Amino acid sequence: MSEFQISDYMLATECKALAQDIFADIMADARDDETPEDMRDAMMDRAHETADGHQWVIYHYKALMICAHCSVDRGEQFLEDVGMPETPTLNSIASLIVYGEILARIEEALCELIEESAIAA
Repeated sequence: MSEFQISDYMLATECKALAQDIFADIMADARDDETPEDMRDAMMDRAHETADGHQWVIYHYKALMICAHCSVDRGEQFLEDVGMPETPTLNSIASLIVYGEILARIEEALCELIEESAIAA
């Protein structure tokens, strides 16, 4: 088993790929008259579910590595917005920061995909 390594580029690439998968899945289930803009809320809900269950969030070691090697400004802002966990530990704080970072990056990529589809239409 190789040691988990991460870079900001890898994090960005993963989040963009997750956003593309979410976009494709949601639009595959949409009615013919529904646009990506119509499906924005469903996409953002799925982004939350995806970030919440992502292995980089739930495995503390990976969350700590992301905090150490990637930009987590949006994740730190998320932590400020929601507040500290009831019983804060280094692991729980790292996971919360990484959740916020992954969620923000997925949502940003989804918004870009929605805007691109509007321009193409």
